[in-house]
Amino acid sequence: MPEVRPFRALRYESDVVGDLALVVSPPYDLISPTEAVDLLARHPRNAVRLDLPVGEQGDGPDDRYRRAARTFAAWRSDGTFHKDPRPSLYVYERAPGGSDPAADGVRTGFFGRLRLEPFGPGGGVEPREAPPAAQREDRYKLLRATGVNTSPIVCRYPDPTGRAAGILAAAAKGHPEIDLTDASGTRHRVWAIAAEGSDAEAVSGLLAGAGASPVTIEDGQARYESALRYRDERRMSRSCEEDPAFDYILALFVAGSDAADTQPLTGLVLNPHEW
Repeated sequence: MPEVRPFRALRYESDVVGDLALVVSPPYDLISPTEAVDLLARHPRNAVRLDLPVGEQGDGPDDRYRRAARTFAAWRSDGTFHKDPRPSLYVYERAPGGSDPAADGVRTGFFGRLRLEPFGPGGGVEPREAPPAAQREDRYKLLRATGVNTSPIVCRYPDPTGRAAGILAAAAKGHPEIDLTDASGTRHRVWAIAAEGSDAEAVSGLLAGAGASPVTIEDGQARYESALRYRDERRMSRSCEEDPAFDYILALFVAGSDAADTQPLTGLVLNPHEW
């Protein structure tokens, strides 16, 4: 069965960057060249600089990935990001606005860490379709350079009893840590629920639900396969490390058919592989 865990996310510090709506971005594979230019101009610390680094004149083959790594290191040092103090799961809600006519309702899920494992019979993670080799190579080079999951994969899990839905709905009654509306009018909210303390029972319920049967990768298989390759590479040099962060990948877990059209913004939460 899949192993899902809470984690200490890196998140944008609003006191440093200002309006969070200006620093998040769509998933890298949904951004057109024109949109990339617009995102770069929107804010000097927009997440597109990490998740979809652009090449510059005179660059070598991998210079854009190294540039993303330097940018990430600088943002960790200057207070752009802060690390949450306690391992948590992060409840996520996406609610369509009037300018998003294709959306048909509110979608909810939660961010957690998924232990990486190869695909195969009896495994806890099931693939959906093979991604292009070039996409896998691009995501591998970015992960190898930066050591952070800048955007999540999306995993579908069953919730036949509705228990997980009830836990998510209860969490969403509190005050959100993140509340922003993107350029399409879609509202995105995030609540952190800590693995210890008053939220421990809710966290245990979500972990049990997502870990009860195999999960299916609905989006982000290139990221998953790249993370597997990165994990195997790191294990060769860090074989003595117990339960290393690079054994996991950032994932958004969504119950049932809602997973197919629930793609979160990049930059809401990040999962660093070096703690």
